Amino acid sequence: MTEWKPANKPVIEAGQYRTTAEDFRVKEQLSFTPSGDGEHCLLYVEKRGANTTWVARQLADFFGLKERDVSYAGLKDRHAVTQQWFSLHMPGKSNPDSLPEHEDFKVIEQTCNNKKLRRGAIANNQFSLTLRHLRCNQDEVEQRLALIAKQGFPNYFGAQRFGHQGNNVNKAIDMLENGRRVKKSQRSIYLSALRSKLFNDYLNVRIEQDSWTRLSPQDRLMLNNSHSHFTMTSDDELADIEQRLQQGDLHIAGPLPGEDLDLALLSDLHLTESWEHYIELLAKARMKTDWRSLRVIPEQMSWSWLDEQSLQLDFALPSGAYATGLLSELGQLEDAMEICRVENTSTGQD
Repeated sequence: MTEWKPANKPVIEAGQYRTTAEDFRVKEQLSFTPSGDGEHCLLYVEKRGANTTWVARQLADFFGLKERDVSYAGLKDRHAVTQQWFSLHMPGKSNPDSLPEHEDFKVIEQTCNNKKLRRGAIANNQFSLTLRHLRCNQDEVEQRLALIAKQGFPNYFGAQRFGHQGNNVNKAIDMLENGRRVKKSQRSIYLSALRSKLFNDYLNVRIEQDSWTRLSPQDRLMLNNSHSHFTMTSDDELADIEQRLQQGDLHIAGPLPGEDLDLALLSDLHLTESWEHYIELLAKARMKTDWRSLRVIPEQMSWSWLDEQSLQLDFALPSGAYATGLLSELGQLEDAMEICRVENTSTGQD
């Protein structure tokens, strides 16, 4: 799987995050205000040690619904304490008399809405992370955090996008090369993993060339916190666009490739030859090219030292951005939950 290449030299020699679930907290903020009426019950749920799809099934069972009648705006980490919205289609009874009680999750807010909750309907995710057992120079870490707050960090897809040991990319290639039939939901996951891997490869090369924040004539541009994208139509726009890039209003975008991608855009990056086969495979799936910002700038960012080896970070990221991408810009930080899982597996305790 693609190895992330930090845009800057690491400032943390060693450390861990997610030492406990409470050290990795996420609060989801919707991109709209619920209407307060309608046939869709919205539940704001706090969960610990549980994944989103499992909670959705528990809610469906409790209310006697089909799984397709329960939706959510985005997936949230299992090994964390997270708060997110779920939507239940309950015509005539969108204000239930009783709510589920479970040791792994609880409902902390309830309202109604006149529409189903759709994927991606998130303004941002608010993170509160605690890093522990750090070996670092505190001044250097604070300087790096200030730089990230101002200039952002590479917008890589996180490892969870690719499945266990990155196997979803191999499954996508096998599916497309051999015509292997899979469930519709799995097909979507595999295709997403392959395109995400190619995006990460593209971003890696731009970082190696020190061009991930420097504008090239053929670059596509994306509005901050938006899916809107465009290209320059004349050189007269150059000065204005470069200023907006510096201000964080615009970002350079990279491709989530499909059959219509112009491979000439990759010629300066020496990716054309290696991508040709992937584009042929994506053509079989009739995938069209989409675009994703090469960087993301955190909002509401702050930090404080709990002791000499522990640091708390608070920030908000738009939907689709990964907190682990920010952490990778700091240095050698290990996921303590993953270390524990691997150790338990090797001793037969998992």
